[in-house]
Amino acid sequence: MAAELPTSDIERNKQRKLLLSKTPLDGYLDFSRPMIVVSREAIRQGKAAYPPEVPLRIKMAAGWPAQHLQAFVVDNLDEPLPIQATPEERARFERGEALLVRANIVGMRPERSSGGQLADDIEKQIKDVFAVNVFVIYERLRHLVPLRDGKNLRNWTGQEAAQNFIFDKELLPLPWPEHDHRTTVKSRRRLIDTAWRNGQRQKFLRCLYPGNRMRREIAAWAEGFHGKRKDVIEEEIRFQKTQFVALNMCRERAKEFRIIESKISEITRRETDGDGFLDPKLAAAAVGFNHPIDAGTVFPAVYAGDFDPRVMFCRLASLKGFEFVRQLGRIARRQPATSSPGQIAEQVERNWQRLEAQPEMFSERLHPELMSGREFLLYAYAIFAAQWGDRRMKA
Repeated sequence: MAAELPTSDIERNKQRKLLLSKTPLDGYLDFSRPMIVVSREAIRQGKAAYPPEVPLRIKMAAGWPAQHLQAFVVDNLDEPLPIQATPEERARFERGEALLVRANIVGMRPERSSGGQLADDIEKQIKDVFAVNVFVIYERLRHLVPLRDGKNLRNWTGQEAAQNFIFDKELLPLPWPEHDHRTTVKSRRRLIDTAWRNGQRQKFLRCLYPGNRMRREIAAWAEGFHGKRKDVIEEEIRFQKTQFVALNMCRERAKEFRIIESKISEITRRETDGDGFLDPKLAAAAVGFNHPIDAGTVFPAVYAGDFDPRVMFCRLASLKGFEFVRQLGRIARRQPATSSPGQIAEQVERNWQRLEAQPEMFSERLHPELMSGREFLLYAYAIFAAQWGDRRMKA
């Protein structure tokens, strides 16, 4: 049995999609698509309409544009399907508000004869791109911070002094992944120091950057900020920091998701006569309730690291926008994109207009030194526009 279980993210995802496509409810629900759940009692009492009115934020969470959303009227959130929902979501459901639901199948993992579970493909990928970005972001900050502060600090005694400056004053005070076991500055610095040293090696760099003279390229890039206003340089610093924090969060989430699925697999093997329902705490951790997340928080990591985060963030599984953000990141790094610049420009224009028309979209900010998802996307759009001579930037 164990030998037949998938051993990679790719195979597990294929199995998930296959199982979800074969599990319709009474022949009319497609579990591979998002569902809108509405309370039957709220409809009876006139608190909710049917078909339900779907707010913009739910459409955005389902993937823009929201097409073929399914409406599902239920008496409660536990029957006929066990729907994981936060207390706040349950209260909204009882008030008659529509909830967005996505089905997800926990991937069974093979039992190992000894030791723990091997790192997932996505976990390895994020570890590598995290290392590259630690090196690249720190090198950029090494140039930007003195420019912002109007000080000639570029002539440090050596690379270690420059690294100390960045470590001590620029990144470590920012939000750290909540469940990461590195609770001290010393242990966090050890992780970042290892990533920084690995990230400048060519075998790591080539996964994101086509060139082989990164320090020289970054120095040339930083020259473009000479003479810029302080607030302009500060925005670029926030843009860089936001990518670091998002990647660090995804690095920890990838590990957490692998551990949770491994625990669920062990329990399933051990309790073959169970009723089929997961332990609520494990289910909540797998879905991500213990780690509240929205697309705007993940976009910076996807932009910087060029990976698909949906496998480890179950509540974002049906979003369609991640590939677009990945392509923006590739173009910013001067890598080939799967769509033409013209196609990307059209999508940038459409999304730019939506963000300007709906200022509440992705507007939550985790920290004053970071960008919200909305701010990050607008900044990324401006970078693309500057690269490709968009008409908006010429105005």
